[in-house]
Amino acid sequence: MHINGKKVGFNKGFNIKPTVKTYTKANKMLIEVLKMSASANRLNAVDVDNPHYTEFVIKSVEDEDKLMEDGIKFLVDLFKLNEKQVEHLEESIPDSNVLANYLSYVIRRIKGQSDEEIALEDKKASVTQKESDPKK
Repeated sequence: MHINGKKVGFNKGFNIKPTVKTYTKANKMLIEVLKMSASANRLNAVDVDNPHYTEFVIKSVEDEDKLMEDGIKFLVDLFKLNEKQVEHLEESIPDSNVLANYLSYVIRRIKGQSDEEIALEDKKASVTQKESDPKK
C-alpha cells in the first residue's frame, strides 16, 4: 500500500505492507488521536475563571506532547525511517494539529480507504463544518 508523504515534507511516498500488526498499531494510534481531540475540546469548554483551569491546561499540554512523541514513533516504525529521515520529519511538521491530521490520514489508508475517498470525505466534512459554524 502506498501512503503519500508530501503532507509531512517527503517528496516520495511510503510503501507499507498491510498486516494485522500494522492495523493494530493504527487502532492504538487512532485512540490516542481521539483522546487528544477530546482533551482539546474539554479545554475549550472550560472557563478561564474555573479553579481547575490550570489543571486542564497542564493535562492538555501533556496529552499533546504524548501524541507528538507517540505519533512520530508510530510513523518512524511504520515507514522504517532512518535517523536523517526522522530529523526531516520532526522539522517538517509545524504543530500537533498537522501531525494529528497526517496520522488520521495514515490510519485511514491502513484501514483501506483510498486517497480519493479520504479527499472526498474531508471535503464533505469541511463543507458541513462551515455550514454549521455560526462564525463563518
